Amino acid sequence: MIILYPKLANGNVLWSCDNCDRRAEISFVETRRISIYCTCNNKCNPQCNEEYYNSGIYLNSNKVYVNN
Repeated sequence: MIILYPKLANGNVLWSCDNCDRRAEISFVETRRISIYCTCNNKCNPQCNEEYYNSGIYLNSNKVYVNN
């Protein structure tokens, strides 16, 4: 499962933690798939979106290259 958060009128994304329902407005134009660290469980939430970033799918899908 992947969670796509709604874009607000200003272009930001409204994120909410799937564990504690904490909310934040995130400035992130490339995607609506957001996984943010939350202090309620010391993890990135939602977990289903966390894999998208940590597995490298995000970097490959956006054609972003990192110089080593």
